[in-house]
Amino acid sequence: MIDQLISARAAAPGNTKSLAELGKELLKADPLDLVLYQEQVWDRYKVARNANIGTGGKARNFLIDQGEYDPVAPTTPGAPPWYHLGYSYSLENTRMMQIFARVVKLYRTGEEMGIPSLETQAWLDATEALIFNAGIPISAWLSTSSVRNDPEDVRRNAYWRLFGLDLAFGGDSNEPSQYVKAKAANSNFRPLFEELLHELWRSFENQNNTSGATQADPDRVYRIAQELGYVLRSRRQNLTLDREELSAATALGWINLTLQFNSRIMVDLKVEATSAAERLRLIGEKVGLPAHSRSAALISMAPDLSLLLRVIEAGVISSPADVPVLFLSNKPTSWSASSPQPIGTSVRRVITEWAAASGKDLKSRSKPVEVGAKVLTAA
Repeated sequence: MIDQLISARAAAPGNTKSLAELGKELLKADPLDLVLYQEQVWDRYKVARNANIGTGGKARNFLIDQGEYDPVAPTTPGAPPWYHLGYSYSLENTRMMQIFARVVKLYRTGEEMGIPSLETQAWLDATEALIFNAGIPISAWLSTSSVRNDPEDVRRNAYWRLFGLDLAFGGDSNEPSQYVKAKAANSNFRPLFEELLHELWRSFENQNNTSGATQADPDRVYRIAQELGYVLRSRRQNLTLDREELSAATALGWINLTLQFNSRIMVDLKVEATSAAERLRLIGEKVGLPAHSRSAALISMAPDLSLLLRVIEAGVISSPADVPVLFLSNKPTSWSASSPQPIGTSVRRVITEWAAASGKDLKSRSKPVEVGAKVLTAA
């Protein structure tokens, strides 16, 4: 949601600021405006899905519409106007959330980190509101309550249900996480996804072949994409996990935005560097909690992983003829104007960074994963 808000403001009539300028400006935003925008995005998404039950009442909608970012709120149906849960999972594996939780706690409970500038204090206000639900008359949509009182555990539960995956670390002190592991979880997601990446790599290798045998198998790519789409949609019926996904995308997007610049908080923390991963590493050292050693790959991959998973989950690959969408970088002149835009550049990035982050060689395999057609039925 954070990147999408910046892009929407960049595209607004009369804007003359760059994406970087708008990003730095957003870090100083009033937290209530950000929370109202998040609520507005959720309400309008539900309306676009003809799911009006549970949307805001008259008084709530009036307050939402007074927010600073109301003019750029999404208004038309389409894919969710925020990143896929895979984006949040990739970023959270860097340990950025736990590291910045320590930053907030140290700043708010003493002077060990120094005296924060007024700009950093504004960032602390927004961070506590968006991520830790503090000081806002309308609770930020963290999907938490007395029943689910830890935002990290809520996200871990969502990652487990949609991907059958845990984070690469335990709690703040590395103790085992006590989050609830749902019985219904997509435990076959990872082998299917890595098999898809392997087959797509073979497609990349062979797309320019003009003679000789080819190792590309469009039918197999199609069948894997169909299976993956099924297992993802099976956890999504009646907008299940969508609210948790929006909450996670907002929280992780905010911290990721914070790391993208040598902003005032980076100056106050004395961690100015040339990349987000390097800033995170330095902050982790400062607060005594090391970042993931492959944070650069995880941060780089996150937006492209979101795009690939959205395409698969939406069922864009509906036949073997659609498979080139996944490995071409540009739309061929023979395609119609209504044909999907190829995402090959993003897919190639996912293959490279997933291999770097996981340490798994996606260019080879010991045994093919079996796939079988399934039909999703309503709950």
